Amino acid sequence: MSVRFVFLTDTHYHPCAPKDFGAPKMLTRGREVLDITAAAVNALKPDFIVHGGDLLCGGGSFEMPRETYLQSIEHVAQAYSGFDAPAYYVPGNHDCDADTRSLDAFASRFPVPDLLNVAEAAPGLRLALANIYAPASPDYGGVWTNEHDEILRQAGRDALTDRCALILVIHEWVVPADGDTAGKGVVGNAAALMRTLSELPAMAAVFTGHRHTNRIRLHGGFAVVDTACLIGFPLGFRELTLSPEGLMSSRFHQLDLPDLIRASYDRSSPEVNAGWQGEVGDRDTDLLLPGLREVWS
Repeated sequence: MSVRFVFLTDTHYHPCAPKDFGAPKMLTRGREVLDITAAAVNALKPDFIVHGGDLLCGGGSFEMPRETYLQSIEHVAQAYSGFDAPAYYVPGNHDCDADTRSLDAFASRFPVPDLLNVAEAAPGLRLALANIYAPASPDYGGVWTNEHDEILRQAGRDALTDRCALILVIHEWVVPADGDTAGKGVVGNAAALMRTLSELPAMAAVFTGHRHTNRIRLHGGFAVVDTACLIGFPLGFRELTLSPEGLMSSRFHQLDLPDLIRASYDRSSPEVNAGWQGEVGDRDTDLLLPGLREVWS
């Protein structure tokens, strides 16, 4: 039996953004994105939906007062209540209150893992949903801790025993981009996380957002799937299908907002836009995952 799901990330909704901020974001037109997303996802009839974080523009970068932050939570919650399939969420660095760094208000409308929660998303498939943000984390950066590691290792052992594949969902990247300085956009303690991932036979894939860039890479038995944002070019989300043979198919769907896509594209050079969009294989690909084939064969 195949499993089909949607992965979307970095909505960055701001109900009254004073400007668009850094490209490719189009915050002043975020309502257009929010209004169309549920219908676009539902049209694919996925088994479930996963959001990779940064639903909002909280944190310290977007000049969002607390009252507006609370309003944005309600707007996104109402829009995403229109999903026809079960939806799972992890927090991003911009989902917290800008003043307190607390996720309490966000967690009142979206389920937030304490550290790492495991969910039975489909027969034979579990999601490990990570919250890597502590209130005292510097510069709103996420950190993979020993506590996260212990929970994930146990989840991996349990999944292997039960012949389930495991997918980790975490907001920040776990593998740096080519040419990046160390640590840029990457979760703290990423080296330890990668060691753990490589030692879990049931691990099928890791899904991230954060860098607003499409990229898919195979690391040993599992794939690392980084996904571009909803709020700017290329303005879309992934449809994923996992087959019993261990094949992962990824198809990237752009929202039907051509004027907004063009406006976002025009903010940057073609070379920069190509980076966010990724190569063809970073958007649409069929990839054999040894870890998935191992547990599902």
